[in-house]
Amino acid sequence: MATGGRAALDKLFEQELLYPAVALEAGIRGEVVVTALLAPDGAVRSLAVGKQLAPECDQEAIRVARMILWKPATSGELCSGKEVHLAVPFDPGRYKRWLKERVKHEGDRFAAPVDTSLAVLQPKQLEAQVSPAIPGGMMGLPAFIGKEMRYPNEAMRYSLEGTVKLEFVVEPSGSLSNMHVLQSVGGGCTDEAMRLLYRIPWQPALKDGKRVRSVLQVPIRFDLPKQRQ
Repeated sequence: MATGGRAALDKLFEQELLYPAVALEAGIRGEVVVTALLAPDGAVRSLAVGKQLAPECDQEAIRVARMILWKPATSGELCSGKEVHLAVPFDPGRYKRWLKERVKHEGDRFAAPVDTSLAVLQPKQLEAQVSPAIPGGMMGLPAFIGKEMRYPNEAMRYSLEGTVKLEFVVEPSGSLSNMHVLQSVGGGCTDEAMRLLYRIPWQPALKDGKRVRSVLQVPIRFDLPKQRQ
């Protein structure tokens, strides 16, 4: 299973898929089905196009599929190669909506070349850490979240408080991928935490002068609003 499940896959397509210009102009639409052969530890042994659409779309589907992190096999699963089928959508109308909704990424870091290894690095391996492009950077994240948070109605109704902890990959493009929950609260708080993080423009990490993929964990605290006296 893909890390973060269906929701993370949909976000990956929404933020990272690049519709080939020739296919977009020709109005080509449909889906490419990519077949991934996975090892028990979640490593990808091979990727192949199982259902073709157009050569350019097939190539882009493979590129995006390589960005997915897969969960290791559980103890109840066979410790042998597992085949997974992934449908990558190509819809001109939907793609144009995605482009309008994508967060704009600006800054000097985006002038740096991109590391093409697709390796996901840990914070201690980086020369320059990931940073949200908001006032105060990482230090300003709690204030930004506090200002932008919409406390879920269901959580309010049941007086739910707590900390949602999310882990995700910050891509060289500044978008977030493979987001999944390490700690949840319920009552819509997890969905709200994800919404907040996705809407932030992020500065990617640097290693050897290149923009790289890196993993980050962020806790988001949900405290019920103070009742007015």
